[in-house]
Amino acid sequence: MTGAKAGAIGVIGAGAVGQSVAMLLAAGGWCESVRVVSRTGLSARALVTDLEDMCQVTGSPVRAVHAAGPGQLVSCEAVVVCPRAEFLNTSRTNVRMAGLNANAPVIAALARALAHYQGLVVMVTNPVDVMTRLFAEVSGCPRVYGVGSNTDTARYHLALARVLDVSVADVEGHVIGEHGDQAVVCASATRVKGRPAEVPVGQVRRELADRPARINAGLGRTRCGPAGAVIAALRAGLGLEDRVVELSVNHERRWMGIPLRFTAGKPTVCLPRLDAVEARQLVAADVKLRDAYEPLARLHVPARPSWKEKTAVTRTATRIATASQAVTVTSNTPVVTEWALRYFGPWWNATSTTTPADGPQVIADVNPDRVTEIAQRVADHAHEETVYANTSMLFDRDDDGTVLASQPDDKLAYRAEPGGPLHIYGCEDVPVALAAARLAREVVRGQLVADGWSILHASAVVRDGQTVLTLGDKGAGKTTVGLLLARAGWQLLANDRVFIRRENDRLRVLPWPSAAAIGLGLLDALGWYDQVRERVQRGEQLHPTQHQKVTDALHAGSRTPLWKGSGKELKPQFFPDQLGTWLGLALATEGQAARILFPQITPGAEPALCGEDRTVAAGDFFTAGTEDRYPDVFGLLPGDLPGTEPLLELLGKLPRHAMVLGHDVKANTDFLQQTTA
Repeated sequence: MTGAKAGAIGVIGAGAVGQSVAMLLAAGGWCESVRVVSRTGLSARALVTDLEDMCQVTGSPVRAVHAAGPGQLVSCEAVVVCPRAEFLNTSRTNVRMAGLNANAPVIAALARALAHYQGLVVMVTNPVDVMTRLFAEVSGCPRVYGVGSNTDTARYHLALARVLDVSVADVEGHVIGEHGDQAVVCASATRVKGRPAEVPVGQVRRELADRPARINAGLGRTRCGPAGAVIAALRAGLGLEDRVVELSVNHERRWMGIPLRFTAGKPTVCLPRLDAVEARQLVAADVKLRDAYEPLARLHVPARPSWKEKTAVTRTATRIATASQAVTVTSNTPVVTEWALRYFGPWWNATSTTTPADGPQVIADVNPDRVTEIAQRVADHAHEETVYANTSMLFDRDDDGTVLASQPDDKLAYRAEPGGPLHIYGCEDVPVALAAARLAREVVRGQLVADGWSILHASAVVRDGQTVLTLGDKGAGKTTVGLLLARAGWQLLANDRVFIRRENDRLRVLPWPSAAAIGLGLLDALGWYDQVRERVQRGEQLHPTQHQKVTDALHAGSRTPLWKGSGKELKPQFFPDQLGTWLGLALATEGQAARILFPQITPGAEPALCGEDRTVAAGDFFTAGTEDRYPDVFGLLPGDLPGTEPLLELLGKLPRHAMVLGHDVKANTDFLQQTTA
């Protein structure tokens, strides 16, 4: 341990674990004081008196203080939450889940009492993974961790060391997922003396279940092990010690135990590699925890009046511009504006600003109260329904033209007044950030279309300002051609669609910023699969619109393409900046159309030109009538769209090639380079 010290640390609950945590804190000497809160106050006062005696005997400088309630803990650097409601646990399986309904009201009440607390929160109360999420979502506190998997991991090291007759220090491995029956033993990544080990998983699992049972049979409660896990979490989370701790946390919208590497108090996910069986077990744990949480959320999470204060925090802004058109995104959470920087920066001009400029604005705030208010208003009136960004949207248009809309599945709501800003409200920052990026792009799209730009269904690459457009129906190979040429040194301008406008005798092309979808098979064929999988296993995240099955496949090492029942392929979804940082591709911000390709991929074929004389047609453009993902609910597009005839005339004069491509990456790349030379 280092000589660094912390300030006051609060402990809520003076039962078995609370007593043990408070004693370790007082004896450790590395915090200024321990403030104890209990339900009646009697046990807290008794524990404080006992701690004072101990500190006097041992000479510890730590002060023990009785706090009347959780509100007196807001100045603490950290708070440990370990109360236990009164209930009789007769369960033989899912033992830790037995206190779910009894403990949830206690934890929700504490979360409301500590709303907006900015320090570190360590949850101990079982079921710890569910209670951690409940506390975090009711309170809005930014740093909430649950212990449990850390204790499981320690027990795993002890059990395996004894089975293999080695020192515990020689064992490296993790137990993740639920702190309960669905715990995932990461046997495939376990090392003993630095080498892979044969882990008797069944025997280890029995010991993981037997150890707490033996403790409970003799002492009534486990206390020392969980208390030690709390101390590890506190020291790591407060920056007093750099180490790996297995904690329950929100990772990719899944609340469960995972390893976190803390450096100066900052956590980095360091998930071990999982084999296919372990990956399925982790999914099963997630399903179980979600099923347990959702009924509690309906009871407790809406009651969080503290969210009304969100609009009082310092606001941030990002200005997004391209081709003289612009929009400003402002928010009460920096996640939204930082997301906009990341999303638009690689292709358009996105900059942080403290004073939003005049012009169109998207105001995107985390504000659950407004979500509820607008959703109820839409539901209570006659409304229309559409699908927006693959999610159901209900919307209503007032007589003055104001549009109110709700997306219940995403817990989002919208308000758009004619000539005014577009408001987005949500319950969580990531869905709000996603919606803000989509709508900011739609605002700029409306401006560009009004200025004579059209949207062409094409991928595009640029070299020396000259742009190669690749067109075709779904599955023809637009993305494949774009990525092959980008991999060969061209700059990628667009993955699926581009803005295009006639300027005198040339065709100027702009990118359409979006997440890039690359199928597992193509990712493997282009030699990127292993490096992407390694990043995902280290805890780095792809775009959140990616289906969970894709993430699970990457963890499991599966390269087999995934499909929906509708026949649509499920693909990894890359942020625009990840095309550069993960895949090494250069991106372009604009270009001039110079050549058109019409590919068709045929398995086993040799790359070759076809005799077909295909040209660009009106059907290759997106219009308000053919838009399949972003219908113009908010009236952002002008009534009179530019005609495509002038574009078709110039596009028809460009060199164009219809071609057949096979599955040989090198042969396809060589052929494309020759064709575009």
